[in-house]
Amino acid sequence: MTDPVLRLSDVVKTYPGVMALKGVSLEVLPGEIHALLGENGAGKSTLIAVAAGSTVPDAGTVEIGGQRLLTHTPAAAQALGLAVVYQHPSVLDDLTVTENMLYPLPAGRRPGFAAGRDWTRARMAALGADVDPRARANELTPAERQLLEISRALALDARVLILDEPTESLTGAETERLFARLAELRAAGTAIVYISHRVPEVKRVADRITVLRDGEARGTVPAAGVTTDDIVRLIVGRSITSVFPAKATAQATAAPLLTVRGLTGERFTDVSLDVRPGEIVGLAGVEGNGQREALRALGGLEGASGDVTVNGTPASIRSPRHAQRAGIVLLPGDRHRDGLFLSLSVRENVSLLSLPSVATAGVIGGKDEQRMASGQIRELGIRTPSGETTVSSLSGGNQQKVLFARSLLAEPQVLLTEEPTKGVDVGARVEIYRLLREVAASGRAVVVQSSDALELHGLCDRVHVFSNGAIVKTLEGDAITEGDITGAAIGGEAGARAQTTVAPRAAGLRRFLGGDYAASATIAVLLILIALYTGANSDAFWTERNFQSMLLLTSAIAFVALGQLVVLLIAGIDLSVGATVGMTAVLLSFFAAKGQGPEMLALGVVVITAVGVAIGLANATLIRKIGLNPVIATLSTFIVLQGIALLLRPKPGGTFDRGIVGVLKTDISGIPIAFLVVVALTIVAELVLRRTRAGVGLRAVGSNEHRAFRLGAPVGRLEVGAYVACALFSVLGGVMLGSQVAIGDARLGADYTLISITAVVLGGASIMGGRGTFIGALLGAMLLQEIVTASGFLRLGTAWQQWVPGVIVLVAAAVSSRSRSIRRGRVTANAAGPSASTPSTVAA
Repeated sequence: MTDPVLRLSDVVKTYPGVMALKGVSLEVLPGEIHALLGENGAGKSTLIAVAAGSTVPDAGTVEIGGQRLLTHTPAAAQALGLAVVYQHPSVLDDLTVTENMLYPLPAGRRPGFAAGRDWTRARMAALGADVDPRARANELTPAERQLLEISRALALDARVLILDEPTESLTGAETERLFARLAELRAAGTAIVYISHRVPEVKRVADRITVLRDGEARGTVPAAGVTTDDIVRLIVGRSITSVFPAKATAQATAAPLLTVRGLTGERFTDVSLDVRPGEIVGLAGVEGNGQREALRALGGLEGASGDVTVNGTPASIRSPRHAQRAGIVLLPGDRHRDGLFLSLSVRENVSLLSLPSVATAGVIGGKDEQRMASGQIRELGIRTPSGETTVSSLSGGNQQKVLFARSLLAEPQVLLTEEPTKGVDVGARVEIYRLLREVAASGRAVVVQSSDALELHGLCDRVHVFSNGAIVKTLEGDAITEGDITGAAIGGEAGARAQTTVAPRAAGLRRFLGGDYAASATIAVLLILIALYTGANSDAFWTERNFQSMLLLTSAIAFVALGQLVVLLIAGIDLSVGATVGMTAVLLSFFAAKGQGPEMLALGVVVITAVGVAIGLANATLIRKIGLNPVIATLSTFIVLQGIALLLRPKPGGTFDRGIVGVLKTDISGIPIAFLVVVALTIVAELVLRRTRAGVGLRAVGSNEHRAFRLGAPVGRLEVGAYVACALFSVLGGVMLGSQVAIGDARLGADYTLISITAVVLGGASIMGGRGTFIGALLGAMLLQEIVTASGFLRLGTAWQQWVPGVIVLVAAAVSSRSRSIRRGRVTANAAGPSASTPSTVAA
């Protein structure tokens, strides 16, 4: 008998209050598709996480290709030949499609930088995705993100491929292409673990099926030897006689509760529909045809024009708040990004929209809130240890019920649901279908947007099929069949893609405006304009002496700004850079003072370098090992360094040797050597950031640390390296500033912390991590220094040196935010929920 290529033996995993896995064993053979089924919370995701190395089991072993997984990290599992397509894609929003594809690949399989885009385009096209490899991942649709995740896993040519709900966001055609590719992989000997809540899909592709329930394996059976009912019984532990509840008798004479006329937005045009009390109306179509955007527009999440009335009263849908006031509540499809506050409790999530009803003069009544939330938890059967349990710890089905509880407590007249059963098991689906029908039966209107034609067929009283941004067919009663829904939807797929295609020139401009270098271009223009204006009012501005002085001062700021950018890229921050600058100047004053020889200077260089490394390691240790917030950790380091520097130099002293100062101020063709060094370092750093795995890794960690870890990023090493690099750049800044002042002064760099952050933000970096350029940081430093210099020549007060950069920062942030919003095709000001990709550590 063939030896298993994946073997998990007696795996146990316990979380606080929950035993997720109770000694589960699983064997997967080469050349088979092995389905893993179970309800939400049965232990599937935990078992896969253990196999993938992202979760350390309490007991049990993992073997991949006959080798035991000794180090439980995703990188170690990938090295043994395992690849995973996660249910919630590990796509990094701040990276391009090409960077997302290439980053996790081993060096031997990774194409060169020049060939990467064409290689990525071909890989994506093989699964039916026509995606620009240069686009950022946050521009992609849910289906395109899923295809990117699948393409990346397939590119690894793994011995074991795990797919967790791979078809949730895919069209029928895309699903067929995936199944064809899986058949090829199986024939080539690849072992495939396939997880899905769609039982007919599993029956079609799987060779064997293993079912988990309550953290235990309930058996492994041949897929060909069991019926769908048998599988469902194994999954839920009971028989389910009917998945869909009986449809209500149509009230054809009743006045519409929801009336929509001429609704038009970016991806949909002239949408008109009616929904009567007691009806469930479905919106169908191939992804990208406008049905999702139309639903979100009705809920206030997308900009749109048109007339909407609720129960005969005109309704404003400018924002979710306005829509809710009109009686419309949207239950979003991406519960992690748009729906749930994952760090809050079940109680807080459930009661969020209904707090005014339990508040007096703005003060929430705690007991009333608990009573209200507890009632919904009981009524909807939400499985949670208590109302105070963090919602992130619940299964997908129970998280979805939390969203339903919140929406129903808001007492909507119209309930909009986007993919209401996405990522939930068959048992939870039955409960959600029952709940939707009960909501409709209570006299309310329900609108369901779903990519599952079978779901719409079994649930809806009427279905509107979208194509090319408009309703092209309406199905009612017995005419609602899975075949008719799919047939009408597929007919418009090509048109939808043609509609959303942007002219190359417009697409290029949009990409530039939302890209990393837009801020750099803006600063370059500002530098020229300020120079021209100042020079026109003062001839002394154009002198060589002034420009040398300005570039020397810029060099000190730029060194520190480059270091600050490194930690901002990983969603960190370093408030100790100013103290590091001062400490460097103080230490150097002992080794570079008058009368000291070259040997002492060399020793001084060694000392300040060692101190810089020590400062970086100390900051990283406080953050990584002790778990302090970067703000607290680096602020503590700032205070300690400032104190030590004052002990060493209570008063300024230790005048620098003129020879050393002269060397640092030496120029080539009027440009100081120090500034040329900064420019050279900036170019090298930019190339490293864009064209090396380490550089992409920094941005990956800043984009989403958890997802980067899943992709095999050495998160710990990258963070330690970032803080050490920041400290060393700050040491260089201290050398430059100290040489210009020519004396050891502990307070010398106190202002450089805020100055460095300002320069980096001006240069287009995001304080949330993942985005920024070293070129922008250098130009930001130049702009700050030019403003200071120009203020003097124009005889402006020192206040100008403060508020002008502040205004520029605000304008730059607003322009950047707006341009990114335009690129995503949505108005971010209308966003209603938290982002699952928000870094766990907020920098500032």
